[in-house]
Amino acid sequence: MTTARQRLGQRGEDAACEFLVRQGMKVIDRNWRCGYGEADIIVLDGRTLVFCEVKTRTSKKYGKPEESITFKKRERYYNLISVYRSRTTTRHSSIRCDAIFITVDKERKNAKLHYVRDVYGS
Repeated sequence: MTTARQRLGQRGEDAACEFLVRQGMKVIDRNWRCGYGEADIIVLDGRTLVFCEVKTRTSKKYGKPEESITFKKRERYYNLISVYRSRTTTRHSSIRCDAIFITVDKERKNAKLHYVRDVYGS
């Protein structure tokens, strides 16, 4: 991944965190990794543990950001959540997967944020 793409992704994740905090959620982890991959942002929404996938794009050249949420990614996330839960003693009333899709204009000055709650319909 190029540094420009990394910076874009980091800016997108920062914006997503700000959005989630404004929604009343508490960020408890970012870029959490295990053998199944990475959870971009993990937040608490009340007593619900939320794993949030963030996709930031500048164009639709590689498809709409929403198209990145596939069955394969869903399976990976469920495995990732199992590992996360096995490594923490805190229990939560429920668990949810959300997604935030951010499209930035070519000048990288304006962005549109689209939030999808319970993206996998748990």
